[in-house]
This record gives sequence, C-alpha cells and structure tokens, in this order.
Amino acid sequence: MFRPILGYIFFLAVSLAFCNKSAIKQRQNWSIVLYGVILQVVLVFAMINIPAVISFFECMANGIMKLKDATIEGTRFVFGYLGGGDPPFQVKEGSSAYILGFQALPTVILFCILSSVLTYLKILPFLSKGVGYIFKVVFKVRESIGMVAAARIFVGQFEAPLLIKHELDTLKKSDLFIILALSFTTASAAVMPIYAGALEGICPNAMRHVIMSSVVSVISALIICSIMAPSEESGATNALPTDANSSRPYTSFMGALSKGLSDGCFVWWCIVGSMIGMVALIAFVNCILAQFPSIGGSPLTLQSIFGLIMYPFAWLIGIESADLFAVSQVLGTKLAVNEVVAYFDLAKANISQESVVKTIYAITNFGNFSCIGITVGGMAALAPAQKDIPVLIGKAFVAALLATGLSSTIISIFFSF
Repeated sequence: MFRPILGYIFFLAVSLAFCNKSAIKQRQNWSIVLYGVILQVVLVFAMINIPAVISFFECMANGIMKLKDATIEGTRFVFGYLGGGDPPFQVKEGSSAYILGFQALPTVILFCILSSVLTYLKILPFLSKGVGYIFKVVFKVRESIGMVAAARIFVGQFEAPLLIKHELDTLKKSDLFIILALSFTTASAAVMPIYAGALEGICPNAMRHVIMSSVVSVISALIICSIMAPSEESGATNALPTDANSSRPYTSFMGALSKGLSDGCFVWWCIVGSMIGMVALIAFVNCILAQFPSIGGSPLTLQSIFGLIMYPFAWLIGIESADLFAVSQVLGTKLAVNEVVAYFDLAKANISQESVVKTIYAITNFGNFSCIGITVGGMAALAPAQKDIPVLIGKAFVAALLATGLSSTIISIFFSF
C-alpha cells in the first residue's frame, strides 16, 4: 500500500510545479482539491465494495458489449467471414481469423450514431447536465464545464465540447484548459469494446474496469486542473442558453442519424489509418534503433525507451515487482503509439490479474503523442477564435498524465486492503 499512497501524493505534488504561485495561497482552491479527493475516495470505495454499485457498472458493461455484438451482425452482413462470420475454410491450429479493422473497430460507427441521436433527443445533454451539476458543486467550475466533464465519461474528445459549442469561442483560459486536459484523460465508449475485446479471456471484468476507469479519471482530471489552473470565476453559474438551436446541433432525427453515421465512418477510417501509420512508423524507427547496441540482450526499440521512462510511473502506481518491466513497456507503447496497441500488448504480457486491472486504469485514455496534433486540430475547428489552444496543449497533456497517475494509484490503494 505504501507505494500507491506515495504515488498519489507525488502526482499531486508534481502538479504544484505547474500551479500559479498566487493560487497556492488561496484557501478556497485547496478546499476544492480536498473535496475532490474525498469525492474520488468515496466513489472508488463504492465501485469496489458496494454490491448495488458494482451491479450497476456490470449492467453498463453488458450493455456496451451487447452493442458490440450488434455491430458484428452488421460487419458479418457486409464483410462475411472477414467481419466475424464463419470462414469458408479450416483455420489452421495456432492461427486466427480475427481481423481487428473489420471485427472490432467498426463498433465506433454504432456508438457515433447513438451519440448523435441521443444528443438530438436531449437525453445525453440531460444526463451530462445532471452529473455535471455534481462537478460544478464540488469543483466550483462553470455549469457548462461540468457538463463537458460528465459527457467525457462516455463520449469522445470532440463530441463532448459540441454540447457547449456556442460557448467555446468565449471561454476563459482556465475553462479551455480543463476541456483540453479532459481530451487526453479519458477515452470514449465507442472504443471501449475494443479494449475489453483485447483482454477477452484474460480479464473477465475488463469492460467494467474500463468504464470505472473513465469515471475515476474525469474526477482525477478535475482535481489536477484545480491545482494547475484554478478557475478564476469560482462559483459562477453560467446557465446554458435556452435557445433550442444552441443546445441541439441537429435539426432532425434523420439528420442526427446520418451525421452520426458519417462521423462514425470517418472516425473508424481515422483509427484504421492512425494504427497503420503509427505502427509502421514505429517499426521503421525501431529498424534504425536496431543498429545501436542492445540493452540487456534485447534490441533497442522506441517502446523500450519510453518503457524505461515510464518505469518509475509503474512503480508509483503499485504494480507488483515481478510485473514492473512488462507493465512499463505497455505504458511506453501507450505513450509512443496509442492505447489500442497498448491493450493488445497488455493481453500478451505474462503478468498477474491484479497488475492487468491496475494497468487498465493507466492506459484507458487518449494520452499519447499522436493525439496532441489531433486535439489541436479538432479543437481549433470547434473554436476558431481561441488562439490559446497551442499554448495550453502541452500543459494540458501533462495534467492528463498526472490525472492518469491519480486514477491508477487510488485503485491500487483500495486493492491493497
């Protein structure tokens, strides 16, 4: 238990290095951090120990996996055995007919459709506003920022800000910083089945932990942002406009459905292209690094370099000593490539069940270098008047990394009891 407690304190302390010096002396800011930590501790305790809460998250996990099964029906119809249907040949022993691009990644299309439809029907904004009110009370953020934070538990890094698109161009730096940090801190329900599918047969409750990770990490991000960028307008209510067009980006049900479909296809293609490009680029860089002397009998790779950098991170979050090296390599892959590749590396790592669970909370996010450019471009398109996005993006990335550390350590602390 000592290491994760030390890690939790360490990540909070590091965030102080990026804090405005004047904010350190403000008692109200420390009260916000304290209330945030209490909220996180109570929530994690409930998610791990209270049967009703555990059942709630299991139901959510089962629901998301049902959507994955529904997607497979569509891919089978279009792609046949490539999409998960029965192959018209005998699969050799040791081989697999599983094709990531046709059987797992298309899930994002269905999730984007549902996200658009639920936004049009005002269900998603209503739920986000309800949960966001809790964040508003605890962290003293604007109502709209709490709403985005709540939405980021499940929707993507660009879909969540769309809920307050009418405000994005006029947000202050502190609010914009929180939105940018949230972009890296969590993932999206659209890709959660991919994560859980990668660990199928290895971690029975993988989907439940993936969902819990998203919830815990949002709170972690708000705690870190309360230190690194305390809100200048504490207690502001900032009620959302009542104009229907401002909160309903879609004009009709079919318009929402078709827009979600086109966005889903675009996201699917972007993920496929990103994985092809990044894996190919990493392989090319590794070919160059292979010309250098090996370390410990293993060839030098980009993943191993970042893995060594992330070794202290793995130690601080309480990974078992026997699994430290393997987990640090997975963390390095997540940082250098993306979390999808990291999940498949985690599935191949020969580590304990407890280490797998702790690692889930460390890699279920968009905190990798390739997402920095994606986030800058996407947010600049949503808020063209905001010229501070490139200036804040680096600090927001660091905030997300520290928030990921908080999420992993708080889970490790409760697992140690």
